[in-house]
Amino acid sequence: MENYQEIDSITSNQRYLIDYANIKSGIITYQKSFQNLDQFYKIIKNPSLGLPMLLPLNNSCFNYNNCKEIFAIEPNIISKKIFNTNNLNYIGVKNFLKYGNTFCVGAEPKKKYQRLVSIIQSFNDSLIKKINKLKEEGKTIGAFQTRNIPHLGHEKIIERLLEKCDHVIVNPVLGPKKAGDLRNEILKLSFEFLSKNFYHNKISYMPICANMFYAGPREALHHALLRKAVGFSHFIVGRDHAGAENIYDPHAALMLLENYKNNIGINVITHKGSYFSKKKNEIIIKQEDDLDTDLENIRGSDFREHIKNKTYFNYARYELQEYLYTLGDKYFNNY
Repeated sequence: MENYQEIDSITSNQRYLIDYANIKSGIITYQKSFQNLDQFYKIIKNPSLGLPMLLPLNNSCFNYNNCKEIFAIEPNIISKKIFNTNNLNYIGVKNFLKYGNTFCVGAEPKKKYQRLVSIIQSFNDSLIKKINKLKEEGKTIGAFQTRNIPHLGHEKIIERLLEKCDHVIVNPVLGPKKAGDLRNEILKLSFEFLSKNFYHNKISYMPICANMFYAGPREALHHALLRKAVGFSHFIVGRDHAGAENIYDPHAALMLLENYKNNIGINVITHKGSYFSKKKNEIIIKQEDDLDTDLENIRGSDFREHIKNKTYFNYARYELQEYLYTLGDKYFNNY
């Protein structure tokens, strides 16, 4: 995709330019601008409207001379209503309140950032064009979001999605990430290797430029709305979607999506995670009758440790790991 490196180098200070670009492009559904206080509470009351996009004061990328409205929201309200936690030290809450709890409607990006806004819009437009081309070929297209190099559990989930649609686009959220998240270039190379060597090009890798909020269940709905807006027919959501620091019940996003999936205009497939079944001696998607005592969790965190040490993980393709370890040593952000 064009401008990949420029998108990949967007800093945390520039994250609101991403929200601004996506609002203007219309892929932040139901929001025509950064939200005012009344709009914030409207979205909070209805999770199927996604996540409220707010612009804090004092971000150096914006000119605030023409603010139409300035308002404050108590930190504990943001923490509880968006992130469903009282922990103000949670990474999602801290990121959201990095510039304080006072917000503005009507500010515009400074002139020197207009080019970056256009690059973000062009980047996501390339994704839309790719999806439209596949649709013209008569294909249904599923989105698989991940922040991790694929282990065999991820592959099982992709295969489940391929049972429902003709082509899967691995569609991570591309934007500023927390320290320790996988570098986007490594993620890209990993899935391209899998597609070429094992999936006969039935999967492809094309991110969407959007912000991660680490808002768990509510963000799962937000992600489904994003995929609907760019044209996907299917989106798959599993265990602990968009969570961090083990703060959410692993199945909380699934339960919320089950409640709203008929109202958001995209086929949402939910699953309870992939595991190694000791009884069946294979990787499976967990079903209601599977006993926890029979299942061995395939943890992305375990795979990460192997990657850091360049050792081999039993639940990932050996060929992929061999390829990974030819790519150097910088696999993670600020790591």
